[in-house]
Amino acid sequence: MSDSEKTHTLDLRGLLTLPNAAFIPGAFTAILGREPDVVGLVHYALCLQRGSSRALILAEIRSSPEGRRHAFHAVSVELDTLVTRYQKIRHLPLGRRRWNLLPTFGIDHQENAGFDWERWATDYVAQSTKRDATPIPPDMPIHPDLANRVEELQRRVNLLFDAMQQSDVADLMAQCVPMHARQEPHPQTPHAGLNPAAVSWEARSYLHQLLKVFRE
Repeated sequence: MSDSEKTHTLDLRGLLTLPNAAFIPGAFTAILGREPDVVGLVHYALCLQRGSSRALILAEIRSSPEGRRHAFHAVSVELDTLVTRYQKIRHLPLGRRRWNLLPTFGIDHQENAGFDWERWATDYVAQSTKRDATPIPPDMPIHPDLANRVEELQRRVNLLFDAMQQSDVADLMAQCVPMHARQEPHPQTPHAGLNPAAVSWEARSYLHQLLKVFRE
């Protein structure tokens, strides 16, 4: 049996009780089998900063296309129950109050109170970037395409820190669209920033994949 075919039982209650600094990385590793991409990490950190529950974060990650694909390898009856409830109530016209209907499995989420998720995310991104950006030997030739990708990576990192300071990830996603893919808004159509949750997970892991270039 290959590593990709192996399954493991995901410990939902264990994820819900992780220390704050370990929660988002732990959720990505347990549910998706990888480290968090930078944009995804910042997005969920800001959601937690604004009062979202851990159960909601886990339900959203599992409900993503990548999360559904990985569900066969990370089995959890309790998480499936949580996702089923999440999918039923996500369209209720109750605003943020509807998330109070999510099951808590008896876990008290008061550990989030007073934790500075924005500072934590900033430190995590800075440490990850420093760890992954292994210096390239000066005599090593760099392919022009790689150089362009690295330059784009640095631009996105800079935008990320700017957006975090403004607590506005939606604007970040709009600005991070590559120049060649941008289109002028229709004169009669007001421009609207993209919602990070609506961006494909493949696109959101773009930065994460680029960071791995230096490790391989």
